[in-house]
Order: sequence, then structure tokens, then C-alpha cells
Amino acid sequence: MPNQGETGIVTHSQRLRAILSLAQTRLSSLIHEVWFHPRFDELYPEFLFAMYGVTMASAPAMRLAARCCAEAGNDDPLNPWLRDYYLEHAAEEEDHGEWLLLDLGSLGVARERVLERLPYPSVAALVGSQYYWMQHVHPIAYLGFIAVLEAPAQMEFLQEVSKRTGIPLEFMSCHVRHAELDPGHVAEFDATLDSLPLTPEQRDLITVSAITTIGHLERVFTDILEHFERIGHPVSAATIFTAGGKVLV
Repeated sequence: MPNQGETGIVTHSQRLRAILSLAQTRLSSLIHEVWFHPRFDELYPEFLFAMYGVTMASAPAMRLAARCCAEAGNDDPLNPWLRDYYLEHAAEEEDHGEWLLLDLGSLGVARERVLERLPYPSVAALVGSQYYWMQHVHPIAYLGFIAVLEAPAQMEFLQEVSKRTGIPLEFMSCHVRHAELDPGHVAEFDATLDSLPLTPEQRDLITVSAITTIGHLERVFTDILEHFERIGHPVSAATIFTAGGKVLV
């Protein structure tokens, strides 16, 4: 049972975080397996590629969510607020994909190879599920996606990873920038969520969206590990990512 506020009422964020803490045990284990992989220095480009697939879709998805709010009109008093919220955060996310391309370039992966390679189907499912919720149910669902994804690594952890793996921090600039810019984002998001006059249906939709996001992220991190094993042992399985007859790694 989550801690209760001074009023004895469980807030929206307390309820959501309590549920997610139970739902993301396997995801946390997979994330740990990636970050502490014995060959993380070789795995890291694959990790960044998967992140790029998610990140490049963030700003467009939030702009679509804002359009859904605008098209729905003002019958729901939350729609005007949500529209502004999504547009503001879309602007903040606009260049984050470029950060990842720069990091991959630092690691010797040409921008062209990243852009021509097919994203993971699990990434498409992760983002695509949000398109369904926002267009066919309610755009507030995207808050569940943000609740899960808005969890940057801490700078101390990134410094430890750099020391352990030999990857320079400047090659981890996307993670470093998030660690520097986002430490208060989780608390800010939770405070914002608690301030909203959510209906029970909206609260439940945010929760379902967040749990769905966790499930898709589990598949994304599994794909990172499995694809790395395939390219590490090419005779055991063929990669599905090809272009011009060449395997993309």
C-alpha cells in the first residue's frame, strides 16, 4: 500500500508508482542486464540504436497527442491543459534523437547506417500502442508512457559505467545530458499528475498505458540482448536487419 499524504488520501502518483513498482520487476532486471553486460562496450551501440528508435518518435507522438486534444474540443476541461503540456514537452524532446546520432557517430557508427536500418518491431509496438490510446480512447494516456520513460540515469552511475567499460563520458552525451537536466523531472511529473482533476476512467487509462509501456519495453531490452547475441554468433541466427544485401549491425 503506498504511503498516504497528510490528508490520508492516496494521491494519483502514489497509486501509480506503487502499481509500477510491482509491474516493472522484470524490466528492471533486463535494464540491469544491459548496463552490466560483460561486453557492454560492444553492446552499447545496439543499446543506443534501440533508444534512437524510441526517442525519434517522442516529439512527433506528443504533437499528435496535442492535436487529438485540440480536435476533441473543450468538453473535457483537461484537453486545453494537455495540449499545452504536450506541445511544451515536444519542443524539449526535439533534438534528443540528434544527441543519440552524435553518440553513435563518436562510436564509429555512421549516421546513414542508423537511418537506413529498420527499427525494432518492439519499438514500433511500444510507440504504436500510444497512437492507439491517444486517437481512439483519450490522449491523456500518453502520461502513462511519460511516467515510465521519465527516469534518467544518475551522473554517478554513468561515471561508474564509463570507468568500468572504458567508454568516455563524451560518448554517452545523451545519457549525461538527461542526468544533468532531468533529475527533478520525476518529482515534477508526479506533482503535476497529483494536481489534475482526473476521473476514475482517466486515472485507470494512465495506469493501463504505463503497464503496457513496461511490457513493450521488456521486449525492447530483450531484443537488444538477443540481437547482440545474433551478431556475436552469426552462424547461429540471421539478423532481420538488412539493407542492400548487407547485414546492419
